Amino acid sequence: MSDAKPFRAGFVALVGRPNVGKSTLVNALLGAKVAIVTPKPQTTRTRIQGILNRDDAQLILVDTPGLVVRDTALRRSMRRIASLAAMDADAVLVVAECRGEHAKLSDADHEVLVEAKKGRGKIVLALNKIDALPRKESLLPWIELYRQEQQLAAVVPISARTGDGLEQLVTELVATLPESPALFPTDLHTDQAERFLAAEFVREQLLLHLHEEVPHGTAVVIETFEDERREGGAGLCRLEGRIYVERESQRGIVVGKKGSMIKAISQAARHEIEVMLGSKVYLRLEVHVARDWTDNEQAVRRFGYGPEGGGDAW
Repeated sequence: MSDAKPFRAGFVALVGRPNVGKSTLVNALLGAKVAIVTPKPQTTRTRIQGILNRDDAQLILVDTPGLVVRDTALRRSMRRIASLAAMDADAVLVVAECRGEHAKLSDADHEVLVEAKKGRGKIVLALNKIDALPRKESLLPWIELYRQEQQLAAVVPISARTGDGLEQLVTELVATLPESPALFPTDLHTDQAERFLAAEFVREQLLLHLHEEVPHGTAVVIETFEDERREGGAGLCRLEGRIYVERESQRGIVVGKKGSMIKAISQAARHEIEVMLGSKVYLRLEVHVARDWTDNEQAVRRFGYGPEGGGDAW
């Protein structure tokens, strides 16, 4: 009789308020960058799947947009993506954060828990950013507060930035998954198309380089992706893409004086894409106006931010 543990596999949906560190956590668990990360809210717009392979399990981590107010077509779509991911997953990972020494859940925190409980899977809660607490004792009231919530299988304090608590978190998540063979090839760490990830890396630099409302009104589409690695060439990848903004005034901001801003964005994005592809990259970007696209359902879907997900929409 074998004592080997059964292999488990399943989808784990990450849900939470904006800027609690969901994308940072996904990248930390995988040891690879599959989700863009910036200090700004609403960085993630669609579901990003990372694949964590272990000897005893395969976890398909579904990073979702932060739950936001539904005041534009884009934000309504982002909210649907997060809600549907939680409902369809084998397990839900609620990512929350400790905010000071006085433990109290906000209306937004309660709303996240309500969405998580709509799903069929067990719920694990990760209390992130514990490295930012002034005193270790500050963590205890938050743990006790969340442990009072019904339907939580575990509460695990973590730091996605330092890696503290991540092994325990994975152990708790594996225990919630069904016995199943691997659902994806075990040499993959994401199912996202390289074209989609390249567009996301460009958008990441827009968020990092621009200010106010401009970066949140941008969309990126990679229209040409010629990979000479697959054609027996020298290994150069040629990418041409379009950055869409909502107003003509935003176009000037993205381009910058004498093209200085678009040049800086292109250079930084090209570096990230080269790391991902492992080859030299030629990247050419143009800036176009798609007036008020964030409040246009058809435009939101055309740019790949519909509830059906990310990579295939491009």
